[in-house]
Amino acid sequence: TFAEQAYDHIFNQLIRRDLRPGDLLDRKQIAEDLGISLIPVSDAVQRLTHEGFLTTRRRQGTFVRPPGIEDVRGQFLLREALECQSARLYRGEKLRKAIPRLRKLARAADRAADAGRQLWTEDFAFHQALVALTVCDALISCFERVVNLSLFHQTALISPMQPTTYDRHLQLLDDLCEAASADKAESRIRQHLRCGKESLFDNQPTTD
Repeated sequence: TFAEQAYDHIFNQLIRRDLRPGDLLDRKQIAEDLGISLIPVSDAVQRLTHEGFLTTRRRQGTFVRPPGIEDVRGQFLLREALECQSARLYRGEKLRKAIPRLRKLARAADRAADAGRQLWTEDFAFHQALVALTVCDALISCFERVVNLSLFHQTALISPMQPTTYDRHLQLLDDLCEAASADKAESRIRQHLRCGKESLFDNQPTTD
């Protein structure tokens, strides 16, 4: 739909940092760029505002919402809860059947880390594939919203992961396959996420 097209357009501008925290959103320009009316653009803006990307100030307009470090921490808490529950659901046969595809995604994330690049896109692709194995639409949809907002927050605030604190995705995948119980699978994914969390927050300013 045109609203989805407008949503993707604005979201991509946020991730590419063409739109930065505090920037004023020009709805008319977006509609003109996409060749659509203002109505679907407004629908997309409303959705992005509800999801936490934008904020509207009375008589001033709509702006890119500046995230704080506590926003990032909050999204990590949500992501951890969702991924830990997911691990309990996909462990075993569901995971083993998806190994060839998951190994490709894991290698892509590990190669990005080895090259010293920011690996958020590759990391999220791998974890989204894991969560998709739950075949739970509500969980998958919620996870995707958390991932999108986390990606925006991290590109705005956080420096790249450092290889010294990086928990390799191929090793994670092997460990999940060998997990003898749902508790062990949950524990391993939590360990992985918290390792990434510590590396992301290291040397970042806090509001404490």
